[in-house]
Amino acid sequence: MSEQTKPKWGVMVQVTSLMVALLMYTTSMTTPALAAIAAAFPDASGETIKLISSIPSLMLCIFSLVSGWMTTKFSIKKCIIIAACLIFAGILPAFFGTNLTFVIATRVVFGAGYGLIFPLASAVITDLYDGAKKDTMMGWKSAIGAAAGVVFQTMGGMLVAYNWQYAFLGFLLVIPILVFVIIFLPDTGVQAAKGKKEGALTSRLAILVVVGFCLNVVQFSYMQDMTFVITGEEIGTALDAANILSMFTAFSFIAGLVYVVFAKVMKKYTPAIAILFVGIAFFIALNAHSVPMFFVASAIFGLGFGFTNPSLTLLAAGSVTHPSKSPVAISIYVCATGVGQFLCAYILKFIKGTLGLTANRADWQIASVSIIVGVIIGLVCLTLFAGKKKEV
Repeated sequence: MSEQTKPKWGVMVQVTSLMVALLMYTTSMTTPALAAIAAAFPDASGETIKLISSIPSLMLCIFSLVSGWMTTKFSIKKCIIIAACLIFAGILPAFFGTNLTFVIATRVVFGAGYGLIFPLASAVITDLYDGAKKDTMMGWKSAIGAAAGVVFQTMGGMLVAYNWQYAFLGFLLVIPILVFVIIFLPDTGVQAAKGKKEGALTSRLAILVVVGFCLNVVQFSYMQDMTFVITGEEIGTALDAANILSMFTAFSFIAGLVYVVFAKVMKKYTPAIAILFVGIAFFIALNAHSVPMFFVASAIFGLGFGFTNPSLTLLAAGSVTHPSKSPVAISIYVCATGVGQFLCAYILKFIKGTLGLTANRADWQIASVSIIVGVIIGLVCLTLFAGKKKEV
């Protein structure tokens, strides 16, 4: 589609489109409540308590695919409303939280909405915007996500200080978002592809699925291992580790704000250079021996992470044979990233066992080498095949 062929939507439509992204980070509100929930249910095993946190991630893998199918039957606006209602079910433990089984059941319902909204938050932008405006909106979406994760988690921590059930009251924020969606978000209908055999699966999307899966397997270890490395090697305290990860979040926010400029400068090399930032961050963290150096690594990681997400999502959206299949393509890509995150610890453990790696930073060794080598191969391929006709 050529530049600016879609309607120029007003400010309220833009605001509402970005508000949808806030729904993806509502799960952060309940994370600080896990310890308090464990204390409230002393007979429950640690694994059972952890289901409250892990179930939404598992449901993301399943319902991100359902989300793509739904967009072939309903408009994106209707799908968002359905997802928001399921997410709002997450509030129920605030009022009926005396039974742990019920709490876990509500997390299943919430997880369904969580899985649906993840690809829809990007699909609504690709549906309403094109050209530079689409790039700008995707960047802002990433920036809002980085900020929302911090704000929601802080809010959850404040609420759980009174009572663990109060953390679930944060889902009241879904109500104003839902109202904005109903009032201001345009309903563009279901866009049917021309021809019965049009599909979302292309070789480009298949490559992106593999890249997204592999990247998330290794890059998720940065967040998982930071506290263990900082405290285990006596480089700093748990608070230092938290501050280092906050630096990552801050620079992810900055990356989202300036993504459109980055994409204009890097052009077709945008995803590769963005991923290279992540690889460089891992290399610095692998060789860092002081808190300030970890701050540098986190700043670079945040930039790479903030640039990579919108660039790969936009590539997935544009990899299909017809624009109507973009939501399906995004849902397939999101599913691959979710599975990668879910299997991160297991796959890296297998690789470490195979290679005989035992160091605290073994995950980061694997990540830095695989990402940097992968990016170099990708850049060489882009250069060699630059003159070939792109797949439509």
